[in-house]
Amino acid sequence: MILTQFKTEALEGLCTQEQLDLLDSIDTLRSQGISHYVSLPQIIVCGDQSSGKSSVLEAISGVSFPVKSSLCTRFPTELVLRKNSQVGVRVSIIPYQSRSDAEQHSLSSFCESLDDFNGLAELIENAKAAIGISTHGKAFSNDLLRVEVSGPDRPHLTIVDLPGLIHSETRQQSAADIQLVQDVVQLYMREPRSVILAVVSAKNDFANQIVLRLARDADPSRIRTLGVISKPDILVPGSESEASFVSLAKNQEVEFRLGWHILKNMDSEKGKSSLLDRNIQECEFFS
Repeated sequence: MILTQFKTEALEGLCTQEQLDLLDSIDTLRSQGISHYVSLPQIIVCGDQSSGKSSVLEAISGVSFPVKSSLCTRFPTELVLRKNSQVGVRVSIIPYQSRSDAEQHSLSSFCESLDDFNGLAELIENAKAAIGISTHGKAFSNDLLRVEVSGPDRPHLTIVDLPGLIHSETRQQSAADIQLVQDVVQLYMREPRSVILAVVSAKNDFANQIVLRLARDADPSRIRTLGVISKPDILVPGSESEASFVSLAKNQEVEFRLGWHILKNMDSEKGKSSLLDRNIQECEFFS
């Protein structure tokens, strides 16, 4: 895993010490599974498969996951960033409430730590195995993977990355998988304290992307949903599609009180680049 150095002064200026202590208390409750019974404040990242959710998560958090670990979005993944003098990563599992007592105990006991970030991909694979995710068996799960990242330049932030919404069956994804993923996303969206980051890819007609329909159903007053347009560089300059997404970005097509933002994804065709490179490329694209 790669970490980009964060300038946290602006973020820190938004929170008093009392507010930071409150956020820590909320995270402690969440780590004990209290969110199954009480709605807790959280930011959730939602979108269709291949919508660019990972790039949104990386851009917000400064944490770049290994490419292979993108499969961690086969279950909800909670990324917890905390400012601390010690650098480290801790991975644990919060089992879904429908699990048996034996499964609850087994999954709750999974907890592994690292002093650096080189072994995160292996930890995620271990967590997948513990949950029962495999290429030949269970493809998706309601269990929560919790990844805690600490360091002196980390912002105080918690984000939940949800599995990508599926449009159609494949050999690897059944009708049951499609329904399970939609149920998981709707469960998190319906929480009244969830702020929904609805990621829409400019690669496809936004009217056909499931996430917008689910967000409007869960948040009919549209007061806690923020739209994010990814992959804007895909659009052909001067095309009808570009004009349509410009209108969307102006909050004219699908109106949310929190509005819309645009994010340029990393260029996967050019290989893995750093988050700093991504930020530079994004600034150049919008300049």
